[in-house]
Amino acid sequence: MDYQIEIQQLKKSFGGNRVLKDINFTLSKGENVVIMGKSGCGKSVLIKCIVGLIPADEGVLRVFGKDINRLSAHELDKLREKIGFVFQNSALYDSMTVRENLVFPMRRELSGKSKEEIDGLVRRALESVGLISAIDMMPAELSGGMRKRIGLARAIIMNPEIILYDEPTTGLDPITAKEISQLMLKMQTHTNASSIIISHDMACARLTSTRMCVMIDGQFYAQGTYAELEKSTDPQIKNFFE
Repeated sequence: MDYQIEIQQLKKSFGGNRVLKDINFTLSKGENVVIMGKSGCGKSVLIKCIVGLIPADEGVLRVFGKDINRLSAHELDKLREKIGFVFQNSALYDSMTVRENLVFPMRRELSGKSKEEIDGLVRRALESVGLISAIDMMPAELSGGMRKRIGLARAIIMNPEIILYDEPTTGLDPITAKEISQLMLKMQTHTNASSIIISHDMACARLTSTRMCVMIDGQFYAQGTYAELEKSTDPQIKNFFE
């Protein structure tokens, strides 16, 4: 089977702290995989390794069949064009409008497009998250839920094949968190993009996941569907559902 992401025996340490220990993982096209785990267990480090923001120490990490650790800077940039990244805090530039926030990270990929084409991409991305009216607003004028939506619009503007979410519902009230989860599911259904979702939110996991992986102490401890893991009698798994 051809996987969009394939990881074998991946390891990463910071000094004497072993963060990732023999990680093995695959992601198939169209999957939404939720990775659960306590803070500090290595979840965010893993997805940053996947996009080459953090180099792994050992192991194989293939994205679209290419070994991330063997790519040149130019090759890595081209591969990243196929990956959307939704940051935990949305990572919007405070001095830029929403329109400028969507365009600025993509300026290299958009360099050959006209102003009208770029404006069309921005408007379609904002329409998909229901925020076209915010196109000229500043980040300080946005609520937490709106900032999350803008972060998602920025991630999908180039129609990525994979979307990585880092705690997409953290800091939101339950109603807004549910709206963001539903929007994520809509994006996956509409684009057929694969997703890795780092989350502590069990309601988000139940709604969005096709598969779940539980990470404990830098390793994948268990995986399965939400329903399968919810029935587990293992105390370490049950802790996530109580």
